Amino acid sequence: MNLQAFDLERIASGLAFGPSRQELQVALQTQPSRPLVIQAPPGSGKTTIVPPTVAVALAAQGLTGKIIVTQPRRVAARAAARRLAQLDGSKLGDKVGFAVRGERQSSANTQVEFVTAGLMLRRLLADPDLAGISAVIIDEVHERSIDTDLLLAMVNQVSELRDDLSLIVMSATLHSKELSELLARDEPARLLTANTAQFEVTELFDSFTRQRITERGISAEYLSHVAQVAVKHSKLLNQRSTTVIDTLVFVPGAREVDRVCSQIAASGMTGFALHSQVPTKIQDQILAEPDVTEGPRIIVSTSIAESSLTVPRVGLVVDAGYAREPRRDAGRGIAGLVTVVASRASATQRAGRAGRLGPGTVVRTLDAKAFAAAPASSAPEIRTGDLVQAALSLAAWGAPRGAGLRLWEEPPAKTLHTDEEVLRALEAVDSEGKITALGERMVKIPADPRTARALLEGAEHFGSRPTAEAVALLASSERIANADLDESLQAIRRPTHPGHRAWEQETKRLEKLTGNARSQDASMALAGVCALAYPQWVAHKVQDHDYLLASGTRASLPRGSHLAHYEFLAITEVTRASTSTGAMIRRAVGIELEQVLSLLSQLHQVSESATMVDGKISARKVESLGAIELASHPIKATKELGRKAAATALREQSLALFGEQQAFENLRRRMGVAYRLLGAPFVPVDEASLIDGASNWLSAGLEHLASGKPASKIDLVGALRTLLPWEHAHEFDSLVSERLQVPSGSRIRIEYPPVDSTGPAVVAVKLQECFGLKDSPRLVREKLPVQFHLLSPKGSPLAVTEDLVSFFNGPYAQVRSEMRGKYPRHPWPEDPWEHQATAYTNNRLRRESKG
Repeated sequence: MNLQAFDLERIASGLAFGPSRQELQVALQTQPSRPLVIQAPPGSGKTTIVPPTVAVALAAQGLTGKIIVTQPRRVAARAAARRLAQLDGSKLGDKVGFAVRGERQSSANTQVEFVTAGLMLRRLLADPDLAGISAVIIDEVHERSIDTDLLLAMVNQVSELRDDLSLIVMSATLHSKELSELLARDEPARLLTANTAQFEVTELFDSFTRQRITERGISAEYLSHVAQVAVKHSKLLNQRSTTVIDTLVFVPGAREVDRVCSQIAASGMTGFALHSQVPTKIQDQILAEPDVTEGPRIIVSTSIAESSLTVPRVGLVVDAGYAREPRRDAGRGIAGLVTVVASRASATQRAGRAGRLGPGTVVRTLDAKAFAAAPASSAPEIRTGDLVQAALSLAAWGAPRGAGLRLWEEPPAKTLHTDEEVLRALEAVDSEGKITALGERMVKIPADPRTARALLEGAEHFGSRPTAEAVALLASSERIANADLDESLQAIRRPTHPGHRAWEQETKRLEKLTGNARSQDASMALAGVCALAYPQWVAHKVQDHDYLLASGTRASLPRGSHLAHYEFLAITEVTRASTSTGAMIRRAVGIELEQVLSLLSQLHQVSESATMVDGKISARKVESLGAIELASHPIKATKELGRKAAATALREQSLALFGEQQAFENLRRRMGVAYRLLGAPFVPVDEASLIDGASNWLSAGLEHLASGKPASKIDLVGALRTLLPWEHAHEFDSLVSERLQVPSGSRIRIEYPPVDSTGPAVVAVKLQECFGLKDSPRLVREKLPVQFHLLSPKGSPLAVTEDLVSFFNGPYAQVRSEMRGKYPRHPWPEDPWEHQATAYTNNRLRRESKG
C-alpha cells in the first residue's frame, strides 16, 4: 500500500468532534490493541474524523494495515466515504474507498474503507484473521442491528488474539459504559466521550388526531398532513430567516417517502426523496452541500438520516413519529418489518438533526399524548428479528448458538432453536448446530440462507443464469419496487433501470457459485426459486384476495392486486398487518401447481383420515400440500381409521364423551386418592393421564366406539379397574372402602374428593346414627380424614365437622335445643355419649329393644 498522510487539520476543520482527536491519538499511541469506545452525538463529525485519525496514529507505530469502518446501511457507507474523500481532497477509491453489496470503489492504495456491517461479517467469516487490517471501527452500534451485534462479538474475539489490531466502537447514545464492560479484558475498555455542543432545538406539535395507521401502514390522510406541515413550517421559517433553511422530514418507509414527496409537489414545492431505492447519483446530490443560490429544500427520508447520515443546511425537522422495526410472529412463522411508533430515543436523534449548525426546530405530527406513550428505546433486532442468518453465521464462526462468544445480548433461546430448525431442514447445520459442508457453501453466498439454498438447488432445475437472476433480485429487497416479483424482474432486466447495473453484477457473481449448470426451463426459474426458498409460504387462493399458506397461516393480498388472479402463489415476503392480527402478502409471484408438486415433494402428501360425529365414523382420503387441501373424497372407514377417530374424539371431548357415569367417577376418585396418598404402584387417573393412556386401559372401549357402539354403553368401570396394581387389586375395596359403617350399624356411602382435589372424604349421615362415636375415623391407612355432614331426620344439613368429640361436647347442645321441638319423635339426649346410636324414631327404637 502506498501510504499518503491524511491532513487531519483540514479534515477536522469545522467538525464538532475535531478537538477530541488529540485524545484519540494519545489513546492509540499508548495501547493500540486495547478496545476503545467513543460516544458522541449525531452530526458531530465522528464518522468523518475518527477513521483518518486512527490511520495516522497507527501508521506512526508501524501499523499500516487498512482501517475498516462499518456502517449499518449502504447509503451511509457510500456517503461517509465520499465525504471523507472530499474533505481530504483525494479521489474516491484511492486513499478512501467503500464497498457495499453490488458496488465497490477502493484500490490497493485504500487506507480507509467504509463497508456495511453485513459485508464485513461475510469478510470476517471468510478470513477470521483479518489479514492486512490494522483497525476495525464499528460505527452506529446503538442501532443494534443483528449484523453489528455479531461483528462486535467476533471482532472483539479476534482482537484478543492480535496485539496489532485496534477495535474502536462508536455510538451516538449513552451505551458507552455498558460497551466498555462488554469489551473488558483485564480492565474495562477505554472511554472517549465527546460532549460536543448541540444547539437548542425548539419542539412544536402540529398534530393529526384522526386515524394515522391502517392495515396497510400509514394512512394517506396522515401522509398528506405531514406534507402540509412540512410545506407550511418551511415557508414560515424561511420567511423569518436571513439564511436558507432546509427541512428534513422523517417517515417510516420508501412508499411513504414517495407519497409525501408527491403531496409536496402538489403544493408547488419540491420534495427530495432519500431512501435506499433512490439512485446513488441522486443520493449524492442530496447529501452534497447545496449551491448558495439554491432555495429551501424539503428532504423526505426514512430513518437512514436519523444518525448515520448528515444532511447539510437542515434547521427544521418534521417527524411523523413512526418507524419500521423487525417483528416475528413465531406462531404463524412470519417475520418482517412492521410500522410502529418510533421510540423516544429515535425521536431525540431525529430532532437533533435540526440543531447541528445552529438553533433549530422540530415539529411533531403525532399528538402529545401518543408521543409521550412511545417506548423509551427500540428493542435490539436480536430480540425481535429473524435469526436464521445469524444462526448460520454463528455456526460458521465455530460458535453454534453463540457458545463461547461474548455477545452484547444473548439471542432468545426459543427463537434460536426454531430458526436453527430451519437451517437443519436446509442441511446447513447438523443436530448440534455445527455447520455442514453445504452450510459453508451457503455462507459464501450474499443472500439469506433460504435463498442461498434455493440458488444451489434451483440451478439444477433451471440453469445457472436464470436462477442467479432470481436470487440477485431477492437478495436486494430495495431493488424490488413491485409486489409482483415477475414484473420487478422484467423491469430490472432493462438497462435503463436504475438498479440494473448492480443487479447484473450480482447475477454474474452468483452464477459463478452455482457451477454453471445448463438452463433447462428458464421461464419457470423465478417462481421455482421462490418456492424452493420459502416452501412454507406457497399459497392457494381460498377466496377473493385471501390465500392459505402451506404453513397453515392465512394471508391477504392488498385489494386490487392483480396477483389475485393466480390460483397459487410463491410468496417471499409476508408480514403481520400493522393494525390487526392478520397477515399481508407483500411480495409474490404466480406459480403452477404442477411446478410446486415437482419441486416440493416433501410437502405433498396423500392421507386417509376419519372423524367421529354423534357416534358415527366418517372417513376421507385427502391430498394436501402442507396445510393446503388439494382434493378430498369419502372412503369406507377401516378398523384402524375408526380407532384413530375414536381416539381423536376422546382427546377433543375428554371423558365427557361418555356422558355421566357415576360408578366410573366414584371408582376414579377412589383410585385418585390411592395414588395421591400411597403413590406407586398406583397410577395417576386424572383426565390427561387417562386420555394419554387410553390405548392401554380403554382399547376394547375404543374398538366399540370405532364400531359405532354408543359411548354411554361402554364398561368404563371394568376398563378402569385394569389400571389397579395386581398386588393391590384384591384388597382395593377394603383399602379404599366404598362405605363407612357408623355406630348405628348403617353402612354409609363415602364421597371421595375429586381427582384434582386434596380435600377429605365426606360422609353424609343422620346425626343420631353417630351417638357414641368418640374416635373420628381416618381412611386409606389412616391417611385420609373423614368430614361428617350431620343431617336432620329429614336429611337437611345441621353441622359439618371432622371432630365428633368436639361437636358433641359443644355445638350439639344448641342443635338439640333447636331440633328437639321440630323432631320430637326422634332421640335428642342430653348425653349423646351414653345414648344408643340409631336411625329410628323413639318408638321404633323401644320396640326394637323389647323385641
